[in-house]
Amino acid sequence: MPETIQKVIDEAKKESSYGFELPVMNEILKQSENNGKLTWTNKQITSCEFCDKKRDYYRYPRSSRYHSKGNKNFDKPIYYSGIKFNEGFVTLKGYGDMCSECCSKHKVKERLIDYIIEHDLKIQVMKNDYKPGRYLRDDIRICYDCGEEMLESQMSKEMTLMGNGYYPSGCPKCGAKSLPFGKSHKTTSKFGYIHNPESLEEVVEMKKLVDEYNKGKQEEEKFWFNQSSNSISSFFVKEKKWSNGNREVIQFGTSSKKFTVGYFYKDKCDEFTEVLLKHGYIENQN
Repeated sequence: MPETIQKVIDEAKKESSYGFELPVMNEILKQSENNGKLTWTNKQITSCEFCDKKRDYYRYPRSSRYHSKGNKNFDKPIYYSGIKFNEGFVTLKGYGDMCSECCSKHKVKERLIDYIIEHDLKIQVMKNDYKPGRYLRDDIRICYDCGEEMLESQMSKEMTLMGNGYYPSGCPKCGAKSLPFGKSHKTTSKFGYIHNPESLEEVVEMKKLVDEYNKGKQEEEKFWFNQSSNSISSFFVKEKKWSNGNREVIQFGTSSKKFTVGYFYKDKCDEFTEVLLKHGYIENQN
């Protein structure tokens, strides 16, 4: 019993140590440290404790046998645009952490991300347009054949049935594969971490160049910057109007430190190649 009490005290001290003026931000960060992730979901909420959005209901537009015009219709609550951080599998309709306006006003997402990065917390930050996190959560599984623990990042990949991505399948120790209609490796609540390639300086610089290039251009004239679904260390820039994979501008791998310039851009993407060369990359000569 004393150990349980001490644990509660320690958790409370940890939560207050973050120092945010909004208590909910301290709670969110503590949750993120416990589960290894910072995520958020846009949802409809019925009230916000940080502004004047209170729980209310639409009024009946006319009188009837059971109600009068102007009475509250308790079957039709008024919903507001809101946000919920670190929502699990169980969701409650109408409930969130705050409304979208308060989230923007207090820069909640941005300040949480900044705190995580500045304090080097091992938390995977959800993909966003502000800043990439430094770490990715690396879930641990147990092989159904040899019984050994393995990190997902170490497992070999298999293409999904729809052919639109890859999933971790092969055990790095015995080779046993987890298949859609066969045996599956056991999931656990344990996890490790790997560095997020998206947070590397050269990747951030390349994304900025793409954003600069896209300013003021029509949608079909823009470039598309993306990460490979097969390898988190591979990135590419392509023309958006060529969705079939042709007209690649440049592709590079942060692990191999090599890049390949697209056939139609051999002499047209010096800005991109200069960034990679500056960071020690070598061009593939095909």
